[in-house]
Amino acid sequence: MPFFLARPGIALLPLALLAMTGCTLRERSVVTPAPLPHAWTYGPTARPGMPSVNLSDWWRRYRDPQVSRLVDQALAANPSVEEALYRVQAARALARADSALRYPQGTPRAGVEITSRLAGPAGGLNEAGEAAGQGERRVVGIAQAGMDASWEIDLFGRLGAQVRASESNAEARVEDLEAARTTLAADVVRTYVELRGAQRRRAVVATEIEARRQLAELVRSQQAAGLAGEFDVQRAASTFEAARARLPVVDAEVALAAQRLATLTGQAASNAALRQSAGGVPSFASPGPTLPADMLRLRPDVRRSEITILQRAALADVAHADLFPRLTLGGTIELRANVLATPIAGTPVTLTGGPGISIPLFDWGQRRAVLDAREAELKESIAAYRRVVLDAVGEVEGALAQVQQQGRRVVRLRTAVNAARRAFDTAQRLYRAGEINLTERLQAEADLRQAELEFAAASETHAVALVTLYRALGAGPSRLPALPSPNAAPPPVTSLGTHDQS
Repeated sequence: MPFFLARPGIALLPLALLAMTGCTLRERSVVTPAPLPHAWTYGPTARPGMPSVNLSDWWRRYRDPQVSRLVDQALAANPSVEEALYRVQAARALARADSALRYPQGTPRAGVEITSRLAGPAGGLNEAGEAAGQGERRVVGIAQAGMDASWEIDLFGRLGAQVRASESNAEARVEDLEAARTTLAADVVRTYVELRGAQRRRAVVATEIEARRQLAELVRSQQAAGLAGEFDVQRAASTFEAARARLPVVDAEVALAAQRLATLTGQAASNAALRQSAGGVPSFASPGPTLPADMLRLRPDVRRSEITILQRAALADVAHADLFPRLTLGGTIELRANVLATPIAGTPVTLTGGPGISIPLFDWGQRRAVLDAREAELKESIAAYRRVVLDAVGEVEGALAQVQQQGRRVVRLRTAVNAARRAFDTAQRLYRAGEINLTERLQAEADLRQAELEFAAASETHAVALVTLYRALGAGPSRLPALPSPNAAPPPVTSLGTHDQS
């Protein structure tokens, strides 16, 4: 007699111990909120009672309709956003699949088996259920149809935890999509600012080239009149050619920024009208008089870190539930008939079923190791959450400092440009009157052009710093786009490197 039949109490001891263990509560990790500053070092902080700040679609604050048009085009056509959209769709579909596992599962099956007697007595064909000795019939057809059904009873919450993990994964993919759209909008605006800044510098260089050309002509006229020597002529020609040599550099910067904009907006070629435009750096409003620190919790990466904690906690719950037995209710219904001889009315129907239990015994240590790994991953996600929040605070503080300092620099350089322009006008008048030499006149003009270039660069840097601040605050598009239909046809793919031979 087997041992487990002779001593049923001993046989059920592992199950009883595991069931008792399942009644204990699993120790939970405590999530400590990441610290947020009470006040920004380089910017005003909102206080209780102040109205909230809405930074959605912040680029529409620009006084340039091209900005909104380019961002809208990028959000609609950029492949990275489309990739993130389909990742969301896939994650949500997998979450629905895991949710379905909590309900009874059934698998229908059907088949036909044809048996032909080539030799021997007819009694050899009685496996179908007919009486022996039924003539010389040589072929029997057996039809079988039925369904296998099972239902796992979620005693220890394994299935529910798996569903929570899948749903958290889908929510994390949504935050990835939000992050992609937020980053894309900031990249488009920043690249547009860089394009306009490069075009502004090109305009300064073009103005300098024209001024140096006119100066070279003036010096040659003075030489013909005996008022200037060969040195002055060659000096003027040299400065003219040096100014012309700077033009290809800024032209390359314009072309590069225009091509980056085309890539961000899902286009292969840059917009010619955009390249040829001479508009300056667009002016726009700052985020607001006060910035609440709590708005950092709305950043996509911060929200994703919070969701990751929930996902890791759910996966740890799954590993914990795997330590305990699984109870499954199963059953089978089967219909069997001879479709060639015995009438269907005589078809037998069989129904079987009952509970089943699987107990982790010999692999319990392996399952415990998996639980330890899941617990470590949960603690890792908590530490990562604190790091992400601290990084976000650092990004905002750095952007606020840049906005503040670059704003001051722009104001001072504007004053310097005005002073340099007045000095140049005076030097040019004195040079024509013969009161100063060519070197002094050229130095005054060089000071003016240098001040104009520095002012253009500072204006661009200040604008880029504001874009960085919006990005650091997590400001982005106000609403998610509609997800593509699962049954929708994929977009057409254009083949590269093929040529029409007709």
